[in-house]
Amino acid sequence: MSTRLSEQRAVVSLVASRIVYAINWLNIGAIFYLMSADLNSGVSGLGTLASSFYLGVGTMQVPGGILAAKWGPKRTVVLGILVSSSAVLGTSVATAIVQAAILRFVVGAGMALVFAPSVVLATRFLGGKSGTGVGLINSAFDVGGLFGLFGWILLASVMGWRPSLALSGGLGVFTGLLVVALVPRDGENVRFRFDAGQLGRILRERNLILIGLGCLGSNLGSVLISSFMAFYLQASLGETAAIAGLVAAMIVVFPIYTSLWGGRVYDRSRKPRRLLIMSGLGMVVALVICAAPNPFAAALGAVLGGIVVGPAYTIAFAAAKDLCRVGREYEGLAVAWVNSISLTGAFWPPLIFSYLAKSFDYSAAWLGGSALCFLLLIPLFFLRGDQTRSAKEA
Repeated sequence: MSTRLSEQRAVVSLVASRIVYAINWLNIGAIFYLMSADLNSGVSGLGTLASSFYLGVGTMQVPGGILAAKWGPKRTVVLGILVSSSAVLGTSVATAIVQAAILRFVVGAGMALVFAPSVVLATRFLGGKSGTGVGLINSAFDVGGLFGLFGWILLASVMGWRPSLALSGGLGVFTGLLVVALVPRDGENVRFRFDAGQLGRILRERNLILIGLGCLGSNLGSVLISSFMAFYLQASLGETAAIAGLVAAMIVVFPIYTSLWGGRVYDRSRKPRRLLIMSGLGMVVALVICAAPNPFAAALGAVLGGIVVGPAYTIAFAAAKDLCRVGREYEGLAVAWVNSISLTGAFWPPLIFSYLAKSFDYSAAWLGGSALCFLLLIPLFFLRGDQTRSAKEA
């Protein structure tokens, strides 16, 4: 088999695993309306599941980066896929919200091992183009998100939420085996020794912290729309499952293109600050629009949110990789650190949103999310926009 063909098959397997990964990430928000009766819980239970998941996926990012540096990215990706997929299978038989919350934490923890090593692998097989590699991985997530938010709400309506989760968990296990078969083996780095000093340099890197906080602003809006929109439209506005799933899916439909576009822009300019700020402001406006209590406003807000969040993710993670000032084995850790800040910080907004929705109304919840998103844009104004190019050339 030629090297080129081997690399193409490796990329295909990574993209396939990322698609199913996204289904298992997002389908809970789509099908919770069906789960709520069995688990005897409403919007507060959905907030608990979302919070538990983001706590798991956020806190395990850095340990996952360290594991990838020692084990190699392929082994780490496979482990993460199998752990998260097994927990999804477990969720399909959960009988209480507490059980489901614990399992969602495990799903998140497993998924934390997948993203950064996948970026490193995809970039390697695509000729070292960071923006293109991140854009492809993010676009694959958005394709999977369309299935998870729209397809799974229809599927669960027909076959039940438990079989739908069993199916998505089984597909996850299959894609893990696909990565085992098609991604070239990466030998264990026997010379690698965990260096607390190197880790400290990454964790203290000013620009990485600022990028992570700024990315959290856009991510917050995406988390709220993907987690709550389908339930909100069904429980509060009385929309059908199909309409609710379609509207919620807009948050991932448009990034299929805008993630790739953002990657190309980044590869040309290496100046992430302006686009990150513009994306964040767009997300603020999107959440304000969602506060109007009608399905048309919800759809418009989800569309705008989908348009602006794609470039934010791609540019933030590509810049994080290029800002890594230590050895190549730590590139995944730099991406993981930015992702950790963004995702760990996202564990509490669902709790605030569900509290505001239950105590006041959904308009107050969407406006509260918009205010939080705006506040988190402030760190980006202190980002040194020209640093990625110099870091890359150093």
